[in-house]
Amino acid sequence: KSTVARRDSEDSPMTPLFDEDQSVPLEVFPRVEYTGQIWEMQLRQPNKKKITSQRFWKKVFVKLGVHNDLPVIQLYSNKDDKEPFQELQLQPCYSVSDISAQQFDHYGKIFTVKVQYVFYKERPGIRPGQVTKAERLTSRLQQFAAYAIQGDYNGVKEFGSDLRKLGIPVEHAPHISELLKLGTTSYEELKEFSSAIEESLFKLTVPREKSQIGYKTDEVQMTAVDEFYVEQDKMGRVLRQIARVRVFVLSFLSGLPDVELGVNDLPRQGKEVVGRHDIIPVITEEWIRLEDVEFHSCVDQTEFENTRTVKFRPPDACYIELLRFRVRPPKNRELPLQVRTSFSVSGNKVELRSDVLVPGYISRKYGQIPCEDVAIRFPIPESWIYMFRVEKHFRYGSVKSSHRRMGKIKGIERFLGAVDTLEPTLIEVSSGSAKYEHHHRAIVWRMPRLPKEGQGSYTTHSFVCRLNLTSYDQMPETLARHCFVEFTMPATNVSHTTLRSLAVSTGDPPEKYVRYLARHEYIVEIDHTSGPGPAAYVAATAVETTGQQLTPAAEQPEESDSDSD
Repeated sequence: KSTVARRDSEDSPMTPLFDEDQSVPLEVFPRVEYTGQIWEMQLRQPNKKKITSQRFWKKVFVKLGVHNDLPVIQLYSNKDDKEPFQELQLQPCYSVSDISAQQFDHYGKIFTVKVQYVFYKERPGIRPGQVTKAERLTSRLQQFAAYAIQGDYNGVKEFGSDLRKLGIPVEHAPHISELLKLGTTSYEELKEFSSAIEESLFKLTVPREKSQIGYKTDEVQMTAVDEFYVEQDKMGRVLRQIARVRVFVLSFLSGLPDVELGVNDLPRQGKEVVGRHDIIPVITEEWIRLEDVEFHSCVDQTEFENTRTVKFRPPDACYIELLRFRVRPPKNRELPLQVRTSFSVSGNKVELRSDVLVPGYISRKYGQIPCEDVAIRFPIPESWIYMFRVEKHFRYGSVKSSHRRMGKIKGIERFLGAVDTLEPTLIEVSSGSAKYEHHHRAIVWRMPRLPKEGQGSYTTHSFVCRLNLTSYDQMPETLARHCFVEFTMPATNVSHTTLRSLAVSTGDPPEKYVRYLARHEYIVEIDHTSGPGPAAYVAATAVETTGQQLTPAAEQPEESDSDSD
């Protein structure tokens, strides 16, 4: 057992940062291995939008192949065709967009993803998160106003000189060109396709080319992303958890400099030697163990094996995945979002209930880290879908939830006592909104942020869906066994990865921007319960038995203690 102190700061969590037990080999991360399957998809044509023509969907079959040792996306008209009608060779500057939903026909939507070419241009402006020059200017504006009011000519002149030295704040703005747009009705298949493209891009060799232009402002943007996959049973016990970390880099550097990145790798503790300008401010002193480290082709792997230092020569203005590694989250750590879901069937009444608890999850000095873009999917049987559909003018819509805080009585009902007269709606939520989404074939409960602004820890949020089945509604043999939870957090709270320093071999130190993100994906088992009462079909087809009804004997009045006649 390791005796190295893993927590040197009071602001770190009290649980261990990683699991020290390495006896069990790491599981393969989901959707990483591509086995050569062919996906049935819809291709948006023509590829480029035109004002004079309308785009349409064309059924295609998509496969990843290799041509001249380079990965290509191959499109086939039929599954048995030997030659593709279109190929797209992947380049390092290509990327895959996030999965979104788009209207497909008047019945519902389709999941779409874009393969796109991204290039960058330097222009005046301030990118979100880029505040160094703006801070220097705004911090002196108050002093400049004081100089102007006092009529201090020398002070105003000094401010103008500083402004001229700093120059205008510059941002490197992305420009996106769409190459392919593919869609499918299967959310899981599109995730597999997107992951397969990212795996191919990660293994590409990037040619080292000198920047054609000299940048006015050198800049390096870094993103550390945690990906956390969890399977839970109906009692909330974690059956399986898999985590990995991916570090992305986007650099705008003049010339051909070498870059050295410092990560909070445990063997590097106490051995860091970096310049004062290269240090990235960090809040806590946390050191983690890296396993199964994989690198992009631009990284010097020999240097890492010898000194555990990440040295690389980044391609110019190209967003690449620099490295990835695996971590072992501790088994006893409390999850940042805890979901309990139950399906209750009582006669012809069905109730789907879900409760979400947000514990006091604190792992950084700046307090509780919120869960953002929370989406919980509850699959619905095919025979019950019609209850959630509404016919509109040109398409079908969905029944939306009503917002109702559990246990709260508001308005005139408080004075009239008319609490029981509240009409129960089909779907009720205490936070966010929920509706049936046909492309998911599920009710999706979405919340932009948990806990809400101003809410404390250990808050509970509820979702209820009540169905009253009729005699002609079919009761499926099996209801959905799992619900699916997805959300993000603006911190690497699973692995506690920290990018500590960034050193460039030539010139002045560039502007550095670091972003942390964690993507969580849970599969939670649903608890199924059944109450008393016959099923709807049995109750409707039961034959009434007419028997002799016994007349109860007249009850004798109770003797009164009163003396009156």
